[in-house]
Amino acid sequence: MVLPRTVLISLALDVSLSNPMINSVELTDPWLAREALSVFGECWRGDLIPEDPRVSPLAADLTGLGPLTVFSGPRDILNPDARSLVEKTSAAGVDIDYHERFGLLHVYPLMPIPEARAARAVIVERLRAH
Repeated sequence: MVLPRTVLISLALDVSLSNPMINSVELTDPWLAREALSVFGECWRGDLIPEDPRVSPLAADLTGLGPLTVFSGPRDILNPDARSLVEKTSAAGVDIDYHERFGLLHVYPLMPIPEARAARAVIVERLRAH
């Protein structure tokens, strides 16, 4: 069964944190750090290897996924993997609606700021459309 629409906000896509762009983004992220995310990743994956698609969706074959709406801020250490998701899903023919707003942080759609209100309006619109 293909979901009619999935909305993803500041998602963790690769517990290995192997994307080389993470290093430069980490310098601008006031909330998240590689060291802490490594600990969370180890807890999340348990006995699974970091490359297992069940804990690192970027390692999965994304062909056949339903439409995605993704929100990511460029000052979020998880942003490089969100950008990789856009590339990988586009190559797999998945409909992806990507929202990245300059200067914003992890989970920005949940913050009390104008950009977040706009993001939440998009989320509601996308979900109501299905």
